[in-house]
Amino acid sequence: MGELIQCLNCGGELSGPFCAACGQRVVPPNPTVRELAGDAWNEFTGYDGRIMATLRGLARPGFLTREYIAGRRAHYLPPIRIYLFVSVIYFVIAASVPDEIAVSQPGSVAGPGGMRIGITETGNRPAMSADERAELLKKVDTAPWYVRPLIRAVAQDPSGFRARMFTIMPRVFFALLPVFAAIVALFYRRRHFPTALVFAVHLHAAVFLIFSISEGLKFTGNQHLAERVGAVLTIIFAVYALRSFRAVFGDGWPITIAKALGIAFLYMIAAVPAFMVIILWASWV
Repeated sequence: MGELIQCLNCGGELSGPFCAACGQRVVPPNPTVRELAGDAWNEFTGYDGRIMATLRGLARPGFLTREYIAGRRAHYLPPIRIYLFVSVIYFVIAASVPDEIAVSQPGSVAGPGGMRIGITETGNRPAMSADERAELLKKVDTAPWYVRPLIRAVAQDPSGFRARMFTIMPRVFFALLPVFAAIVALFYRRRHFPTALVFAVHLHAAVFLIFSISEGLKFTGNQHLAERVGAVLTIIFAVYALRSFRAVFGDGWPITIAKALGIAFLYMIAAVPAFMVIILWASWV
């Protein structure tokens, strides 16, 4: 069969690898195995490699946001898609950490992003005994009403509580994106809010990508190694964030650092109620 001149889907005239009218890829009606494999690879790598191009762009502070604002978008995934793609990777890795690593730490339950919720005063002992669990449950009646579900959930089923946190956390993080963008827009008023929102999405995607590494290291069973690498990655992300602010918004280093600290402070204040929602939601479910 000769070269196609009309789209098989809508009948439009073809002038490239995609139909200009409906967007369908130009493929023969009876593709070969090689063509099918090529299509599968293109889909897996994000429409002709856009996932890899986007990840390479994400590694450069502020690059994807600047490309998006300049209108150069065809080679990269949309901001929300890359955010969802990277956040899924992070939460899948973090939620898959074995319970004996995540839960059986001295008197606490591990959550996403290195979060730890203390559950007993066990000092350096490895876990909560049956007697300690019973003693903790006795304190439910005397505790404030809003923390009773938390105490009960953590004492009775720490693994289940942690699993529920990982189910709820992605939704709350997603809801915080416009909050972070609004704070950024407050400090950079000469820029429109959509610019701040795109910047927020890309920066959060970078957070997930960077800390997926430390979460993955927990599978080695070496908690100290994961924590040390996590500390190094925190510094790396701080530098990455500052360079991203400067690349996108263009201020000098002193102003960039001052604004970044202000944004981080306000965002931490805004995030406290969100984390309380996560903990209480995971306790009540």
